[in-house]
Amino acid sequence: MYQIDSEDANFLFMERAGSPTHISLIALYDQSQREHGTTRFQHILQLMASRLSTAPVFKQKIMRVPADLDYPYWVDDEDFDIDYHVRHLALPRPGDWRQFCIQVSRLHSRPLDRSRPLWELYVIEGLENIPGLPSNSFALYFKIHHCAMDEFTALELIESLHETIANPRQHETPSANIAHLPAMSPGLTQMLALAGVNNSLRSLRLLRQSMVNYRLISRMLTRASVRVARKFIEGETLADVPATRFGGHLGSARVFEGMFYSRKPFDELAAQVPGANIRHSILLVCGEALRLYLERHKEAEGIPLTALLQINLRNAGAHALVGNRIAIEQADLFTNVPNLLERLYAIVGGLGDVDDLDELEGRSIKLRSLYENLPAPLLAFLGRNANPTRQLMHGGNCGIAIIEGPQKPLYLLGAKLYGLTSISPLYSGCGLMFNASSYCELIALTFTSDCKLMADPLVMRDCIDEAIAGIKAQLEKSP
Repeated sequence: MYQIDSEDANFLFMERAGSPTHISLIALYDQSQREHGTTRFQHILQLMASRLSTAPVFKQKIMRVPADLDYPYWVDDEDFDIDYHVRHLALPRPGDWRQFCIQVSRLHSRPLDRSRPLWELYVIEGLENIPGLPSNSFALYFKIHHCAMDEFTALELIESLHETIANPRQHETPSANIAHLPAMSPGLTQMLALAGVNNSLRSLRLLRQSMVNYRLISRMLTRASVRVARKFIEGETLADVPATRFGGHLGSARVFEGMFYSRKPFDELAAQVPGANIRHSILLVCGEALRLYLERHKEAEGIPLTALLQINLRNAGAHALVGNRIAIEQADLFTNVPNLLERLYAIVGGLGDVDDLDELEGRSIKLRSLYENLPAPLLAFLGRNANPTRQLMHGGNCGIAIIEGPQKPLYLLGAKLYGLTSISPLYSGCGLMFNASSYCELIALTFTSDCKLMADPLVMRDCIDEAIAGIKAQLEKSP
């Protein structure tokens, strides 16, 4: 029996119809140079069917314990139907980028069916007027629940579908069969008995870990008490973070937008500052775009903004079976510094060495040692009461996830991968998420928000364009 751990179970406990907790990956393909016609949907379906053994979650669904007395289990889906999970649709004419973003927004807004394995793959054709792509291009939209994997793991799985050469007959090549032990379904009596044992052991381990990590707990409680006091006295929604529209109530509909940009100015800007890398340049662009957007709406003008940065803790030896392994770091964006180069200096100095995975993982393990030992009924209660009016994500005006994709061209059934990006969940208190994905010479910088919090996504995209134009102007001034 495979039981979901506490961190992944919490994504299930927190989820509501209006606040789904799945992630998505988007890949766009150029098939203009493909030999022997266009890519067929049935060939994609056949390729996907041959790769289902790469991760057991593709054919497993969740089984909840009655009254959430214990964490759920992964069980094999005896009625698995790949035709349900792999779907085919096309954009109407003119098939432009805006239509594509609207379609993706609708797909991402819908929760996954918990009675089935928690993933869906859409083949989207009709991309006729996408900047940088020829007509007759297509896209893959992959949606999977956060309890199964994070963005970094999902990217590894998508990459495994590709080859480094253009092979139109890729679907005819059998893949290596990875054997997995069957995920057995526990009976009701067994689940309840295990719940009593597991929760007793977790309570004892939590008490022990609390005594070992009393300093960490005291700091967390102190910060929480300060936050509550400030909210009561000053009416602030976030402690030490200026209130913006993106800290408001989340609805059920999402908006998705963004664009693909050349990687060159990001790298050139990072080269101007010692210790900077492309991650710092992306933070600067996202912060500047957010500042410009709020300035156009006359909100939080001149106030320094902050972000919550997702960092991948998975080392080179880990793989797709590891699950969620990310850390969240608060990053000051120093948006009150007018000069972009000086701002980048400040971002590098303020964020420190975000590449020191050992230090980040050490902190994460300490928190995880407490978090994973919470009795399941307590965690389920906290998740159910984390309604949209409460602040789940403290400390950031936006979230930023940066994925380093492959730096060599990849092909799917002979079609060349043009670019890829991801979509992360939104949480109460952090209703804007930037996702940056690098691939070869391109960076996809996209964003997701709630349609009530951002009714004008094209304005934010204009702000990203203006921020990148500001970088290019800064580079022209630099010696």
